[in-house]
Amino acid sequence: MENRAHALSAGLFLVLLCIGLIFVAIRLNGDTGDQQDYLLLSRTPVSGLNRNAPVRLRGVDVGKVKDIQFSPTDPHLILVRIGVDKGTPINQGTYAQLSYLGVTGLSYVQLDDDGSKPEKLALNPDEIGRIEMRPSFFDQVGNSGQELLRDTGQAAKRLNQLLNDDNLQQLSQTIANLQTASGRIAELAAALQPTLNKLPAISARTDKALARMDPLLANLNDLTQEVRARVDTLDRIGSTADNLGQTSQDLQDTLPQLHIMINDFSHSSHVLDRVLSDVQQQPQSLLFGRKPARPGPGENGFSLPAEAH
Repeated sequence: MENRAHALSAGLFLVLLCIGLIFVAIRLNGDTGDQQDYLLLSRTPVSGLNRNAPVRLRGVDVGKVKDIQFSPTDPHLILVRIGVDKGTPINQGTYAQLSYLGVTGLSYVQLDDDGSKPEKLALNPDEIGRIEMRPSFFDQVGNSGQELLRDTGQAAKRLNQLLNDDNLQQLSQTIANLQTASGRIAELAAALQPTLNKLPAISARTDKALARMDPLLANLNDLTQEVRARVDTLDRIGSTADNLGQTSQDLQDTLPQLHIMINDFSHSSHVLDRVLSDVQQQPQSLLFGRKPARPGPGENGFSLPAEAH
């Protein structure tokens, strides 16, 4: 009787142990009736990702990885099957990335939503839902590092071609020419400095010369107008002379006036001749004025001319 009771107890223990093992295996495999399967599509390596790896949505555990395999139609495409708890907000804009568990080298699936498509992902009973898997941060850094190294290599090759022996020789010659040109510019600046210092005085003299020119030009203008008036008078006299035979009385009245006009014209001609003679003898008088006349007898500074030997 006791042997039968011990055998019954042992059998019951074995049954309960088997049930416990089955339950643990089911929990470890993640096969529960409260999960929905999704398929992650990745064209980047999934290093460190294993079956039963956690699946998290913005840091919250929502499922596990069930299977990892290559696509039968595209060998560059990796298919990751995950089980996610029902009720998890999976939208059309949800994407997946690999994240790493500290320094262990193991990774897990991180789900996130960029908000571009807030509509809920529609599930088809005949087809599993698909989620895009984007490159992880380390993948992006690795790709950027490779591109940076490639660009650096190309830049180094171009720099090596630029700094060849011929170009270095030409560059050295250019630098030497620049140094020579700089020295000549300094010498030229030093030579021009006295001229630059005299510019204010020259400008002041020019202003004075222009001020003296204004009255002279005004006198020449008046003289020109007077000459024109005399020429007009001569024209009138000429026309009057043509009618001398007819108007002798007019001729007697005109002759005194003609004599006066001729004297005025002669005087104006002498003035114009004197002005032109002074300008011809002393052209600098237009800018600096006429030189003072030599002192006469009885004036300060008078001296007798030296006798010719």
